[in-house]
Amino acid sequence: MFNLRDVLDMAIQIERNGEAVYRSALARTEDPELIEMLTWMATEESRHAGHFSDIRQRMTIEGDNILMDELGTLMLENIVGNRSFSLEDVDFSKVEEVQDLLKIMIRFEKDTVGFYYLFRDFLTDGDEKACLDDIIADEEQHIRKLEECRDKDLACHRS
Repeated sequence: MFNLRDVLDMAIQIERNGEAVYRSALARTEDPELIEMLTWMATEESRHAGHFSDIRQRMTIEGDNILMDELGTLMLENIVGNRSFSLEDVDFSKVEEVQDLLKIMIRFEKDTVGFYYLFRDFLTDGDEKACLDDIIADEEQHIRKLEECRDKDLACHRS
């Protein structure tokens, strides 16, 4: 069974996974623009993990809602069962083209946005929703930046 704190823990892990992947991807290119973007995105993911950690710390047991926790559990299990939020499944040693890497990253960011939209429905605090809305906007900006790089057809340098 999941509760809202579990969802926050998953969100923190998703952001940490994203940061690790972006930092790892830095070794796969020498393109200065892509290096700058990947560095920026890794920093953003770290910042998002910090926001979720702050929300998580502010939650108290008194704020629990058993019905909402159960509903959240059902919805979360359905989503997690159909999507992979962890990039640990990807064998990056077999990714030979930046285009392939960008596609993986775009898919990860889109999955993350979908998860956060679902997660948003369970927040009742206006400040927490506003914080999550900012993170969603950041993630959507990440997708646009990745798509711009993909459309530029950047070359890959294997190290």
